[in-house]
Amino acid sequence: MKTIALLLHCGVFEKEFGKRFGLDKDSYLETYRNDWSWDYVSGLKQEGIETIIYTASQKYSGIYQTKDGYRVRFLPLKSWYKWASQFRFPPKRLKIGTYWQDLINTFAFNDSLQLSLRRDQVDLLYIQEYWSTRFDFLIDNVQIPIIGVDQGGNDSLAIKSHKQKSLPKAYKLQCQSIEELEKVGSYSDNTFLLTNSVDTDFYRPSSFHNQCENRKNILIVARLFESQKRISDLIHAMQYLDSTWTMEIVGAGSDLKFLQNLASSLEVAQRVRFVGFIRDKNKLREKYQRCSVFALSSAWEAVALVVLEAMSCGAAVVTTDIRTFKNLVIHEKSGIRVPVGEPTALAQGILKSYENRESYGKEARKIVVDSYSKKKIFSQLAEVIKSCPEPKKHFT
Repeated sequence: MKTIALLLHCGVFEKEFGKRFGLDKDSYLETYRNDWSWDYVSGLKQEGIETIIYTASQKYSGIYQTKDGYRVRFLPLKSWYKWASQFRFPPKRLKIGTYWQDLINTFAFNDSLQLSLRRDQVDLLYIQEYWSTRFDFLIDNVQIPIIGVDQGGNDSLAIKSHKQKSLPKAYKLQCQSIEELEKVGSYSDNTFLLTNSVDTDFYRPSSFHNQCENRKNILIVARLFESQKRISDLIHAMQYLDSTWTMEIVGAGSDLKFLQNLASSLEVAQRVRFVGFIRDKNKLREKYQRCSVFALSSAWEAVALVVLEAMSCGAAVVTTDIRTFKNLVIHEKSGIRVPVGEPTALAQGILKSYENRESYGKEARKIVVDSYSKKKIFSQLAEVIKSCPEPKKHFT
């Protein structure tokens, strides 16, 4: 059986999962299953591949077994990192800021990563986000094959000269759209197309839609990170929808206060409810099943899990017209796509999606079952992983 390590993109576990979601080590291990990494762990295990989640941490170290049979390893950051991370680096919105902050973070856990790969007898390292500085560093410092995966990362801050050297060295680069495949293909010929997937048996329609004919409720599930998710556009769109419409925003993040203040300033706060992070997948599924329209207004994404989950539950969806949604959200057939940054178009799309929610929901469910089911996607990924040659020098 092959063993792979899946390295999460977050720089510090406590910042990403603690500050944002209110999780500590125990609650993360026991209850949190709400992102792509856990889907990969469970999906690949069914294909005979053991997957260990790796994440850098300032507080925790060691490997832990969950009650449902999965493993998570916390990679301790060097003690100096807490001190070094307090320096006033150039901001991450600049290439040089992104480069240095990511490089220092990666260097701070590199020793523990190397030791863990040996201890766990890992055959392949799976790195989230190949546009990152982290990927560039590790491709030259890890002595086993690497797969880089696209999970919605943005290449605008990547140093392209570094990518010309690092991307061709990967065993494989997993892309989630034809456009992304073509872009990465200009750097390397080791790309393959494989999207995110969803458990269509769990995320399924229910009778709730038939019980909610008079409700006009918009659901958003997203990290409250304005530069990517642009939830402010959806709040602005509420101005163009009459008072019978309400909105639920599920998620946590640093821009919560900004979005709450925006809803107040636009006088729609009474119709916009900030639910916070939902840990229980059963409760999240019920949100998808009960909503009138699911909306996502992002400037960029991979094939977002939340859209797959909503569509699998038979929800009518509205998304932005970005490359990763073109084959999933078929305009005026399985949902509506609108230009990025246009609240009036979002409002019009929501109304049209609501009017056609039954037909859009049925088509959405069919598309997801036919092309994005967990079993089908992970069977394909397992073939890629199993075809990977053994490391030249296996760890002992």
